[in-house]
Amino acid sequence: MSTEIYYFSGTGNSLAVARDVAGKTNGKLISIPSVMDKESIKTDADVIGIVFPVYHGDIPFIIRRFVTKMNNLDKKYIFGVCTYGDSPGLSIKYLDKIIKSHGGKLAA
Repeated sequence: MSTEIYYFSGTGNSLAVARDVAGKTNGKLISIPSVMDKESIKTDADVIGIVFPVYHGDIPFIIRRFVTKMNNLDKKYIFGVCTYGDSPGLSIKYLDKIIKSHGGKLAA
């Protein structure tokens, strides 16, 4: 089973968490900004992790754009990890909604 951990980090906190998750899952660490120039993002990984900071109780716009570019999400185990200082707000709910609208399902 292959794992890819995609991350966006403004201050480095989400990067630190993504590195930890990638280390524990033997996952490949991929910066979301590094793949955003692609028209579509296809992965053969069985497990996809998305790590991001919470911005004002929501997911950053780059995360929305990233998920809309992803293909073949229907048979993937997808999980989200958010970093925050005060509250996660509804960020995981919003991530789940956008993943569902593109054929996937947030598992954790």
